[in-house]
Amino acid sequence: MKHINWDQEFPEVPDRVHRSVLDTLSVLDGQEVKKMKKAPRKRWIVLAAALVALVGTTAAAAGLFQWNERAEEVFQSDEETQKELTQNRMAQEVSQSVSDQGITITAIQTVQDKNRFYALFEVEAEDPSMEITADYSMDYTMDLGGKEDIFSGMGWHFISEKDQEVSNRRYFEIYGIKNEQSEDNLKMELHFTALRGEPAQKAGEGEVLVSGNWDFALDVHASDAVAHSLGKAYQLGGYTVNVQSVELTPLSMTIVYNGEDVRTMEAGKGVHLDQMDELTELYPTDVCYEDGTVADEGLMIPLTEGFSEDGSEYHMTLSFDKVVDASRVTALLMGEDRIDF
Repeated sequence: MKHINWDQEFPEVPDRVHRSVLDTLSVLDGQEVKKMKKAPRKRWIVLAAALVALVGTTAAAAGLFQWNERAEEVFQSDEETQKELTQNRMAQEVSQSVSDQGITITAIQTVQDKNRFYALFEVEAEDPSMEITADYSMDYTMDLGGKEDIFSGMGWHFISEKDQEVSNRRYFEIYGIKNEQSEDNLKMELHFTALRGEPAQKAGEGEVLVSGNWDFALDVHASDAVAHSLGKAYQLGGYTVNVQSVELTPLSMTIVYNGEDVRTMEAGKGVHLDQMDELTELYPTDVCYEDGTVADEGLMIPLTEGFSEDGSEYHMTLSFDKVVDASRVTALLMGEDRIDF
């Protein structure tokens, strides 16, 4: 059984100053500049225009783009991290916009790895008097080109009024947890069909305010991960637990424990994992880099966790609140214990 904790997948983050955007000119660093004879002013204007075009073309070829400020807040990423995620295709610009029935929906960008998926949209009403609140919702359908659904769970919402004031435009987010069979490169066809108002009851569904057709195509793909094959026994919470492997990306990680050891701990603690109980001794509290610094993550609650079909392994997938440098992680902190790679 897989347990999904939606509150922890893309948790709320504190307000902070927006960081500077990607420096697209950096793609030209280190290039040799040839000396040339002085040219007439008119020619310099032409050359300057050509250089601007070259910079734009080179940056586009490298996949560089300016991250949206909302995505920066969700992933707490600085400029260098944004550049890295963009270059390895974990972050991609979408820039698709569709207008219908007085509503314009713009797909802005996606951020994803082999475990997580995040898509950011903006919904804007042509009527400036319409106030889109956090309790509004969107109806949509999704198709993956006839392929089997790769998500073990999905969620979506307009962002809170703490993060964006009420107006005729609002950010809308879709996020998902991918399953273990999500290695293929797929095209996600999203078809929005309605904007709904606030529900009369908290758990209810709001009235359809606008019906229409807004279609988008997003890339869904896996990403490279840093894998550590361990097969070692560690002391966790007073119990000996064999850790089979740890796999990390900048956005998430997967830990595979020995299933029999987890069952022993489960019995000793008097909990029932199949009934949604937890063994927090198996939850990392931070990651440690090679130089001894820690990422300041805090207690990490799994996105999914559960035994393999034969019970021999216990898989746990967790997301990072802040993007980490996966290649530099050398240990997981487990309260007073630790898992060294």
